[in-house]
Amino acid sequence: MFAALYVDGDPARLPDDTPDTVSLEFDTDYTPTYRCRACGEELTETVDGYETESGDTTCVDFEPAADTDPDYGEGPHEPERIPLSWCNSAAVHTDESEDSVTVSISVGDPRGAFTFTIRRVPDDTDGDLAGHLIMHTPYVGQPLAHMDLTPLRDGTHVVGPYAPTRRLRAVPPAA
Repeated sequence: MFAALYVDGDPARLPDDTPDTVSLEFDTDYTPTYRCRACGEELTETVDGYETESGDTTCVDFEPAADTDPDYGEGPHEPERIPLSWCNSAAVHTDESEDSVTVSISVGDPRGAFTFTIRRVPDDTDGDLAGHLIMHTPYVGQPLAHMDLTPLRDGTHVVGPYAPTRRLRAVPPAA
């Protein structure tokens, strides 16, 4: 099988032996997961609030929202989560012997991952599924699950601990 790897639309050089797995890993242990909405500085959560790497708790770009707020540049940082800071890794694994492709995404313990696999049932298999593609997905109650799943509707789940406080009206469809 011939495979080509593209990064942002540009071909990436591969070793002579085509790899079976391509992965993208994120350093979630030592990188901040928050940044300030106003100044953009990366933030670390402390017992006293959020601070920059240098220990600053005051945001230079702070803008008061009310008359009772501190003056410009004298207020606290406003934390927002950094996009993809929840992801440990993402990988694609091809297996010619199983005629399958597996996508793995790790969002919790980096020793595991959610896996989605599509494989083709061999043509010479007895039964109606011969030659068809089969998709395996994570499911609620799966033994040794990567993280808890709470179903919202068919094919859509909340990942991780979740206890709704009110009934959800609608969940936007996946893109």
